[in-house]
Amino acid sequence: MKNMPEDIPNSTGDCDGNWVCEVLDPDQLSRSKPCYGKRPLGGGILVLLWALRLYVILMILLIAYQIWKTFPIK
Repeated sequence: MKNMPEDIPNSTGDCDGNWVCEVLDPDQLSRSKPCYGKRPLGGGILVLLWALRLYVILMILLIAYQIWKTFPIK
């Protein structure tokens, strides 16, 4: 393996990451951005997500049935 400068991270993970603060602008760092957390979903969105799940399951079953009818087991 080539000799690497101290300020460039290597694959062994022994770099502490201080070089990132020097390279990036302050607004690009994740610690400078506010953390809002997860937003609770409303009832309408939850119903929509469950309908989407049921639709996907229905489509999987429909495709499996079509494949089964196309290639019958003898």
